[in-house]
Amino acid sequence: MSFKFNFDVDIDADSNGGCAAGEVDTINHGVAALACVEEDTAENIAAPYESIPMSIPRASSIVVDAIFCRGQRLWKRQIDDVQFQLAQQDSLDDDVLDAVKQAMTMGSTATDVIKNQYEGGLKTWECSMDLLAYLIDHCGNLFGANERPRVLEVGCGTALPSLYLLTHLPNARVCLQDYNRDVIELITIPNVLANTALAPDSTSTGDELQASSDTESCEIDIDYRRTQVLFGDDTDQIIGARTIPELTSEETNDADTRLLQRSDIQQRCAFVSGDWANFAEAA
Repeated sequence: MSFKFNFDVDIDADSNGGCAAGEVDTINHGVAALACVEEDTAENIAAPYESIPMSIPRASSIVVDAIFCRGQRLWKRQIDDVQFQLAQQDSLDDDVLDAVKQAMTMGSTATDVIKNQYEGGLKTWECSMDLLAYLIDHCGNLFGANERPRVLEVGCGTALPSLYLLTHLPNARVCLQDYNRDVIELITIPNVLANTALAPDSTSTGDELQASSDTESCEIDIDYRRTQVLFGDDTDQIIGARTIPELTSEETNDADTRLLQRSDIQQRCAFVSGDWANFAEAA
């Protein structure tokens, strides 16, 4: 498959990278791009960058909005929820990225997509929605039922295209790259978890689903999941007997490890951050 980013150098590849027979044109707007890659490319790409381990947010819950496209629903973390998490931290480092600082001051009235304006990795870019729609329409033609596609999303941000592939192609392996480490930690990883290991389930996990005529959101109760995985049916008795009902740091770490181990998402995802100046050489 031939593939090219909008860099100053040309990248040519003869392999189909695990895609279905025939060449596939990748939607590329010079901001975010998705490509099929060779099986070991995700590991090679990670070398010049900073690898970020998957971890559950250190929060009692996260709030996500439903994104609808072509009749499909994906969950995306609210920027207000990112603001709340940052506000709970004791302090912010001086080198906190501009995108995160901007999210702290945007307010709840900020629009999610502003055409032709740079909004940082905390926003969903219009090209991401274009690519998502393309994948929904053509995914069945791109990948066979037994394919094991290896996918790289560059400048992933909210990572909607990759979220669709992860939830609809159980054999897909995805490497998600963004310039900003904070974006990966605050947005990308929570979005992956909200659509996989921590997917909303109002019937059994204490999640609070709110829906109106044109919007849908959910507060994913992470602490409920933590106590259930640790104590099961004895949760109320054990927590109720404590003077301080919160989980200890050790218990939270143990619970998060168990929650992640319940699915294969850690084996299917890699996260890297850093400047993509050397990306062409790494690819």
